[in-house]
Amino acid sequence: MVNQINSQIQPLGNLLGNQNAQKDELNINAPNFLDVFKSIMGGAADTQAQKSQDMLDLMLGNVDDLERISSNVTKAQVALELLVNTRNVALEAYNEIIKMSI
Repeated sequence: MVNQINSQIQPLGNLLGNQNAQKDELNINAPNFLDVFKSIMGGAADTQAQKSQDMLDLMLGNVDDLERISSNVTKAQVALELLVNTRNVALEAYNEIIKMSI
C-alpha cells in the first residue's frame, strides 16, 4: 500500500524544475524594465522634438493644420507624464527594496 502511494508521488525537485523551465520558455522574448524605460524615454524625446518643430513652424507661419499641432502637443504632454510617472514608480520601488532587511 505504501509503495503504491510512493510511486504516485512526484519529487518536489522535478516539479520546481519543470516550472522554472516553463517560466524561462515564457520569458525568452519578454522585455526587461530597462528596455521598456528606454522605449518610453525615446517616445517622450521624439514627441518633444516634434512639438518643438511644430511650434517653430507655427511661429514662422508655415502651418495650415492647427489640429495636428494641438494633437502633437497633447501627445508630448502625455508622453512626458508617462515618463515622469514611470520614473517615480521605479524610484519608489528602489527605495522600498533598499529599506528591506535581509
